[in-house]
Amino acid sequence: MAEVPVCVIGCGPIGLAGALLLSRHGIESLLVERRSELNAHPRSRFVDTNTMELFRELGLEEAVEATGLGPDWTAVNLWADSLAVEPYATIPSPTFHSIPRSSSPCVPVMTAQDEVESALMALVANDPNITVRFETEATELSQSEDGAQLTLVDTTTGDRECVSADYVLAADGPGSGTRSVVGAQLEAEPRPIFSQDVIFDADLDAYVGDRKGSLLYATTSLGVVIFQPLDGRRRWRCQVVVSDANLISEDAARARIRAALGTEDDVPLNITSMRMWQPTPGCATHFGAGRVFLAGDAAHVSVPTGGMGNNIGFAGVRNLAWKLAYVIRGFAPQSILDTYEIEHRPVAVERIAFGVSTTNFMGRMIMGHRRGEDVSEHVQATHQYADYDHVLLGFALASDLIAADSDPPPAHESSAFTPTVRAGGRAPHVWIDEPESQSVLDWFGLTYVLLLGARCSLPAWDAALAELPPGGVPVVARQLPEGVATAPYKPDEVVLVRPDGIIAQRHIEEGKADVSAFAPYLPRPTEV
Repeated sequence: MAEVPVCVIGCGPIGLAGALLLSRHGIESLLVERRSELNAHPRSRFVDTNTMELFRELGLEEAVEATGLGPDWTAVNLWADSLAVEPYATIPSPTFHSIPRSSSPCVPVMTAQDEVESALMALVANDPNITVRFETEATELSQSEDGAQLTLVDTTTGDRECVSADYVLAADGPGSGTRSVVGAQLEAEPRPIFSQDVIFDADLDAYVGDRKGSLLYATTSLGVVIFQPLDGRRRWRCQVVVSDANLISEDAARARIRAALGTEDDVPLNITSMRMWQPTPGCATHFGAGRVFLAGDAAHVSVPTGGMGNNIGFAGVRNLAWKLAYVIRGFAPQSILDTYEIEHRPVAVERIAFGVSTTNFMGRMIMGHRRGEDVSEHVQATHQYADYDHVLLGFALASDLIAADSDPPPAHESSAFTPTVRAGGRAPHVWIDEPESQSVLDWFGLTYVLLLGARCSLPAWDAALAELPPGGVPVVARQLPEGVATAPYKPDEVVLVRPDGIIAQRHIEEGKADVSAFAPYLPRPTEV
């Protein structure tokens, strides 16, 4: 029987990222996918700031950014009866806007999921720690105290192979077959809407003109059509709202798209793919048990509105991967894996609910406009569609791995986001060099980091860390430089940051290097 540290089920973006994060920690994985190739039908487009910071850690920031729409496409979203008439709502989209901001070294990117997966796969294919097997289905998954057992079936030959894994990371999508293994169910309620994705190539410059936007909604008499530029040139995705789960024909789809363009021209549309979907937001009853963990859409499903689905999945696998690696390497007890769901579920629930509320606001705006009503109130509410950095960056995790912070959590009363140094929060970005090429975030990823303010004593903290008992998680001290702006970090403050960039504890130095305040939040294996 073949043995692997981790078997990753699902070669979508979350499975690929999970395998790469494990490899960063020196953990080998077997990545299995029942399809013969990566998904050629892009369902998601938005890569949020947190995910771009993850891609920066993986060395993919530039590659993914190069595939994205330019800032001329990402400043606003538009709603109109067709692209031939004036919009009835033009709403800014600062969260989508691909321009530099002070809160991150990265810009968010509006691209296509297959572009992101291709960039991830290029890394995976050249990673000696990752073995990829397409046309392979994981079946008969079971587990014991010592590990998990799977039967891998070659979908082309029917050949079967037994594999033993220390852990299983299941990123097998919304229809996950792994949920039942951990006794979980997806608690989700389908929304009363069906949408047909149409991916096509076409030159629409004459019809779009200068009305560029991340999303171009056309609320025609035939139904809603949502134009989503994939490359800003010729590649498009349209979501065509239909009455039921049956695909309409290519000719019917073309007719809907022409109506949404506001023309009777026989616009050449080269349709490359069509898929049906129904929004079904919700969470699995639990995200794992024993040696098996759910990630991405296997654990939680979002509505498309706001583009949070894959981004929630990336946040989750980033939370889980370092914990799995530390347990496998003997740095931490298996019990820290319980904190994956404890910390990540509230994030997933909040963002799923935010997407649903945005959908509701937008629906009232569209329906009210079609009835000829004053929709100014609904337009204002729909501003949250792509203005939610306070949700993406202002979250606060809580678990036994994180100190209880004396400061209240960040308020979410408005879209404004102000970075803060707070236990459970994302460690704020600051530049640590004059050319502004290196961020403090670049120090995170592999170890715990004791982040020292400019007036703290690095030698004293290095000596204090050297006195820690052997075993436990790796931790290094790093000092913020003098002469550059490092607020909101205080010059006499010491901040313990986890490998996933989450603050575990913070402490004022008070004249001596005392690690006792941080020791409870530096996990140690139970046998040490």
